[in-house]
Amino acid sequence: MFAHDLQRNQAKAEILTPPGHADMHMGDSDVNPYLQQEVLTSSPARLRWMLIHRAHDLTTMVAQLWSAGESAEGNQWLLRIREILGELLDGVKDESNPLSSPISDFYLYLLQMSFEIERTQDSSRLAVLGELLAIEAETWRLVIEKVATESLVNSSPGALFPALDRSLEITSFGSSFSLEV
Repeated sequence: MFAHDLQRNQAKAEILTPPGHADMHMGDSDVNPYLQQEVLTSSPARLRWMLIHRAHDLTTMVAQLWSAGESAEGNQWLLRIREILGELLDGVKDESNPLSSPISDFYLYLLQMSFEIERTQDSSRLAVLGELLAIEAETWRLVIEKVATESLVNSSPGALFPALDRSLEITSFGSSFSLEV
């Protein structure tokens, strides 16, 4: 199971890497070690946020490239956005979760929109795609923040600060202990 998760996270790292750059496999010299470590150790929610955030950033890049008359390169980045949306859609598989269907529908809508945007080169629709991705990224950021806050509230001080936990175990300092210097 762990090997499968590691392989899946490496695939996500490749999606986060710009086209034409080295992939994120171990041993590559052009690998961003920070990004690689972040992807390999992140929670599923954080990975989802990273993908959505990257897709949002790419909409800005596509708009800039199109404005500069570099449609072909912009379309390459639009393809990367579609790959990310496909990965996000692939991650919504839990049929027992009542949110799976609306989330899948949303990602399908974004995918269809991206195809239409490329076909028409419509910058205003690209801006709408960027806005929708920004809202989705903020939603996942809030989910991550909530989970982190809840885990801190439910954690014992010893789990967060093991040295503090050991010091709290001391119940008696003995008769020779004094705060005087």
